[in-house]
Amino acid sequence: MDLLERYLGAVARNLPERQRADVTAELRDALLSEVEAEESRLGRAQTRDEMEALLVRFGHPLTVSGRYRKTQHLIGPEVFPFWWAGLKAALTIVAGVYFVLVMLVIFSGEEAYAVVDTAAPSMTEALVVTFGVVTLVCMLIERFGKTAMLARWRPRNLPPPQGRATSRFELAVEIGMSLVFLLWWSGVVQFRNFIPGIDLHVSLAPVWAAWFWPILGYGAYELCVNLLAFARPGLARLTDWLYLIRSLSAVAILSAVYQAGHWLVVTSSVLPPEEMAKASANFDRGMRVGILTTILIFVISAGVSLWRLRRRREAAPTLSSRSA
Repeated sequence: MDLLERYLGAVARNLPERQRADVTAELRDALLSEVEAEESRLGRAQTRDEMEALLVRFGHPLTVSGRYRKTQHLIGPEVFPFWWAGLKAALTIVAGVYFVLVMLVIFSGEEAYAVVDTAAPSMTEALVVTFGVVTLVCMLIERFGKTAMLARWRPRNLPPPQGRATSRFELAVEIGMSLVFLLWWSGVVQFRNFIPGIDLHVSLAPVWAAWFWPILGYGAYELCVNLLAFARPGLARLTDWLYLIRSLSAVAILSAVYQAGHWLVVTSSVLPPEEMAKASANFDRGMRVGILTTILIFVISAGVSLWRLRRRREAAPTLSSRSA
């Protein structure tokens, strides 16, 4: 019955708030009636695969929820729910990418602005093109009678109904930030490392070079996990385990780096040695606070992942007994 609750949760997420409770109750009764009829015919309880086949026959969650919406359709009602879901996902990715580009310009200065302004289209152009591409694809699918491809889905890939899932915008931003970090850490892009007005340059201490490859591997791992969470929200339990491993790895790496006691190299051609020593100590003090705070954040993140895993493990038998 876990598949049934996943299915009902997926339908409910695409319904207006005022309709969710009534429609979900109606669909649950209808589906439980079909389950009872099928089990009476078989003379035994349904297997997971048989339950999955029943839900597939009942219809994709987007199609079922679309029957209860009162939206004026730009395209046919059968394809419209998929167009709307695809458009929201695509626009979320565009928003996340441009958010990262804005942050990159803020932290990198005029050099990054020149590159972004030349290589990237305006956000208005990107939104219009995204809308047009998604709409055109859905229109072609309907025009050439390929709507059957939209029915190729599996209930087990739906996200669990309980708990708050990370939004697609948050995941898109995290993916963009991971890409920027990997490009910076590998030396493809450079951030401004000087403070104007006082001729102060700040660079990473040797300890970071000693941990170059573990940190690069961590960044690639985090990017892959976020991509998996974005593309396959149904694998919530797996992604929780992967996020737990990510958090523990970050704690281990940062704890080792913290032992160095010196993390930033500060240089200047105008400040006297006494001022330089004071500035260096202040930067390292700030870095110490930053590293400890980041370690604490990852420890909390690991705790949240463990809590979610426990909740999911406890929810499975609860849902089965409730449905029974």
